[in-house]
Amino acid sequence: MERIRLYDCLARIGKLVESPERIRIVDALCQADRSVESLSAVTDLPVRTVSHHLQKLKRDSFVVSEKRGRFAIYSIAGEDIVAFLEQMKQLSESIYPEITLSLKKLRENRSLLNKSELPVNPMLIDVRPADEYNNAHIPGAVSVPFENFAENMKIIPEGTPVIAYCRDKYCDFADQAVEMLKDNGYSAWRIEDSVSARVAEARPLVNGKE
Repeated sequence: MERIRLYDCLARIGKLVESPERIRIVDALCQADRSVESLSAVTDLPVRTVSHHLQKLKRDSFVVSEKRGRFAIYSIAGEDIVAFLEQMKQLSESIYPEITLSLKKLRENRSLLNKSELPVNPMLIDVRPADEYNNAHIPGAVSVPFENFAENMKIIPEGTPVIAYCRDKYCDFADQAVEMLKDNGYSAWRIEDSVSARVAEARPLVNGKE
């Protein structure tokens, strides 16, 4: 009987992640706590759709919420949710050829850092939105959001080698930032390291919640 109950619970998780919209919402919450309106903006989903999915995610303990002023702010229920989503992404790469092909296409023109040729005194930049950086970031990283990057990049001293990262290896914010930096005379690369990957692998982070 207990074993049957276990499978029932596993099936509930399966139902939760059968919706691409719910996965997008969870992925966004892995980056930062957000209101319904913020989630709607970052996922390009209607507010009503986001609210509907959040209720299901909250009912099955994937997300939690708290009142902050007039707004309900949602967050993931724990770091194990981040690890679960990262493992889903890795599994998809191993069993779905189209995912591997998509990643290969992304990497064709990607200026990836060769770890055997590390630049001297590089500046590590986080090009995610400031709220995501403030939630958690890689140690030593400086926030240079991709939004308004042409203006934001002015904080980078001329001649400084730059290494950029963003939400995960499927995110192209860092790729676009690197190209803009190169166009402006910088030596720049991206890495595919991310906050989510570090949570899943229990590697160091600067946690803004602490």
